[in-house]
Parts: sequence; C-alpha cells; structure tokens
Amino acid sequence: MPTEITPSSSDPALATYDSPIGCLTLAARGGALVGLWVAGQRFFGSPYGINEAVARSALDLTSPVSRDSILAEAGWDDADARTLGMAAAWLDGYFAGEAPSPAPIPLAPAGTDFQKHVWEAMATISYGATRTYGHLAATLRGAGIPASAQAIGGAVGRNPLLLIRPCHRVVAATSPGGYAAGGDAKAWLLAHEEATASSAN
Repeated sequence: MPTEITPSSSDPALATYDSPIGCLTLAARGGALVGLWVAGQRFFGSPYGINEAVARSALDLTSPVSRDSILAEAGWDDADARTLGMAAAWLDGYFAGEAPSPAPIPLAPAGTDFQKHVWEAMATISYGATRTYGHLAATLRGAGIPASAQAIGGAVGRNPLLLIRPCHRVVAATSPGGYAAGGDAKAWLLAHEEATASSAN
C-alpha cells in the first residue's frame, strides 16, 4: 500500500500531463502526491484552492524524453520533484495499459477519516475490475466503520487522487454511476482497462 505522509503547509508544486481523458494536474507537497485532477473535474484543486487557469500554466511532464531536464530545472524541492516524476511515470504506464502499482509513490490525500477509509478501499480494486458503492459500504461496515452507499458515493466524488485511487472502478448496481471527471472519462477508463487487463495482469 502506498505510504501515507503528512503534508507540509507550503503551496503544492504543480505539473501538468496531457492524457486521453484530458489535461491532468499533478500536485506534490512535502514530498508526497496530494492531488491528481483532470480539467473540468468537480472539486478540482480541493482543498488547496488550486485554480484551473493557474494549473494550466504549470510545467508539462507529459514527455518522458524531456521530463528529467524539466524536473531538474523546475526549482521544486527535490522530494516534490521526485514524487511528480514518479507520478508522471506511473501515468505513462497506466495509459500504456501496463497496470502499474502506485505503491512507490508517497501519497498524502487530504480528507476526513471516513473519506480516507473509502479511498483506501478503492485502492484495493484490481485493474480491470469494478465494485459497487454497496459493496464498498459492506466492506467498511465489516471493518467496523459505519457506511452507506450514499456516504460512499460522496467520498468517492471527493477523491483528490484521480486514477491513483481508482474511483472510476466504483459503479452503481445497475449502471456505471457518476464520476467527478464526467461519464465519458469514466467510460473511456473502464474500456481501456477491460481491453488491456489480460495483458497487464
């Protein structure tokens, strides 16, 4: 399981990554990844107050060829630069259909204790698999954490680490369910994983 780190109080270091579902913003603080959002996502930049317009002007880490030189010249704290580099490399692997493990990336998502329990439960859903809101609620109740499917849905929607904590793999009982990044992005991600799961696992 990825390491959870308590972030510092400084503003996050920001970078962008162009992906098949849109422009992603990566945020690191205190040597940990604290945010991964896509343009237009509900709760973008929360709780750090990161503005989408500001995020779009961040350094672009999409190209693995130039990434090391960009990171070296960015002026970020070494730990933040290392974390952003690891997250961008993880995204390379994910979009290539390789099902990379996020375990090496230090994570520090800000949220309530309940939200963090939900996000940790999401992290156990395997690449190419899905679980319902009800299933996650039952899993948490089994661990002694009171939860309803509605409460799970609220926590899933506020996930600040899109893809790394795979909220797209949480679905409704009879439909794909909602997604903070939109239904088209969710459909693309689920289809991508379905198409590549056999070769990735």
